[in-house]
Amino acid sequence: DCPGNTIGNNASALFAFATAPQPSDVVINEVLFNARIGGAEFVELYNRSNKVIDLSTLKITREDLTTHVLDPSVILTTDCYLLFPGNYIVLTDNSDAVKSQYSTTNPSAFLEMNLPDLLTEEDIIVLQDASGNILDKLHYYSSWHFPLLTTVDGVSLERINPNKSTQDSANWHSAAESFGFATPGYKNSQYSESSNDGSEIFVDPEIFSPDNDGHNDVVNINYHFDAVGYTANLIVFDSRGRRVRELTENELLGTSGSFTWDGVNDKHEKASIGIYIV
Repeated sequence: DCPGNTIGNNASALFAFATAPQPSDVVINEVLFNARIGGAEFVELYNRSNKVIDLSTLKITREDLTTHVLDPSVILTTDCYLLFPGNYIVLTDNSDAVKSQYSTTNPSAFLEMNLPDLLTEEDIIVLQDASGNILDKLHYYSSWHFPLLTTVDGVSLERINPNKSTQDSANWHSAAESFGFATPGYKNSQYSESSNDGSEIFVDPEIFSPDNDGHNDVVNINYHFDAVGYTANLIVFDSRGRRVRELTENELLGTSGSFTWDGVNDKHEKASIGIYIV
């Protein structure tokens, strides 16, 4: 290193030049805003770009729900901290409290800082670069949690696909019970990235089990068109033709995207086991 210390024969090191981030290079990937007693809130970031990002150039803040004025921003760290492509970082003011309540397969992916206090019903988190430009922004709601949970205390909201919109409520789901209700520092339990089979409209997976166990908890209805200007009305029916859930009405589509169903009907009840038609 610069002071002249040698690495040693059996050691290894990563060397990289940091690159200034652009919007959506680093995204908000998981949020715990209602910590259990003795625990701590956290915000997990994910580097979805192919850049190496210096976290000392990033800031985080809240946006007031009424005035939409930003609180004073907080610098993530004053030290150089490189976030490599595909890596996660957990922001919290008490990493030991988080590690004591959740499995942490990547204990080094924690950064203690003065994380803004998050509201439990809804709040707006804003990630900024050094100049104050917005890199990512999440207006979350407690109602985004899986509606069949008896309590959401200590349950994080996980982003399903980091390449989909941050503000799409269908792109967020409660962390799976089988993973301890949070996955700080590693891949989300609800992570899903559908692959296009070449059809204009396709469903993935065709068999899903919405029991919050982290395995096929949601179904994705994907679309890919060669032309623009399509409008979608998306309704789920059971095998007898009875309406179960309306997912969208008269929504102007892009050329590609997806909708997500969590197996809950319009009455916020779990739909019965069976065959469904979209």
